[in-house]
Amino acid sequence: MSQLDNIQSAQKDLEQCFMKRMGELEAQIQSAGPAKDTVAKVAEEFRTFREIVFGMLGLLRKQIAECSRAIDSLETRTRRKALLFTGFAEANKEDCRALVLDVVQKKLALPDITSSSIKVCHRLGAPSKGSMRSRPILVRFSNVDCKSAVWKAKSLLKGSPVTIKEFLTRTRQIVFSRARLHFGMTSCWTQDGVVVVRSPDGTRLKISSLEELDHLVAKFPKKAGESAAATGSKPGIGARKN
Repeated sequence: MSQLDNIQSAQKDLEQCFMKRMGELEAQIQSAGPAKDTVAKVAEEFRTFREIVFGMLGLLRKQIAECSRAIDSLETRTRRKALLFTGFAEANKEDCRALVLDVVQKKLALPDITSSSIKVCHRLGAPSKGSMRSRPILVRFSNVDCKSAVWKAKSLLKGSPVTIKEFLTRTRQIVFSRARLHFGMTSCWTQDGVVVVRSPDGTRLKISSLEELDHLVAKFPKKAGESAAATGSKPGIGARKN
């Protein structure tokens, strides 16, 4: 768990604690019998205190959200030269760089991209015993131009087991997955770390946070009985761009 996740968790625990205690105090005040004037005064002080606490918690949530967006944006910038290659079967002794270059030079017709064009190339994550699913290969290119050339040519891999994806942050990957569930596979893709959604009215919108996605979902609710696969027109566009 990241430091930001710890802060968000602490904020939620603090908010739940405040809510529980205020609920208990409010119940005690309401159940009090005699000394009505005293109870009324305490109740008024309690309401004032509650408003202050709500204001503080709201400010804290806003600050955490702003920090989260800033960190996510910075992390996205560090990944602007990186892509993920999936579909390569794993072997005990393998040369990931050679596997990637073979696809890039032959299938994508980019002979100018050589070993020196790749700064980092390795499997992402730790190996899992008994898993039949191969891990993706993270490729970090030496410059943005190389990465862009590969990204633009990825449609040439259609029908191949190898696919190319952007190396999204955890937050943006969640946004992308949820957007596809709501708007459909063919209506969502990514471009330079940003999630692009083609809305039902044909407008292309760029989002990068769950708040922005929630706004779109509220604006374009899914119709009853409509499946994710059925949403979005012009089949194949999203597949080519993603």
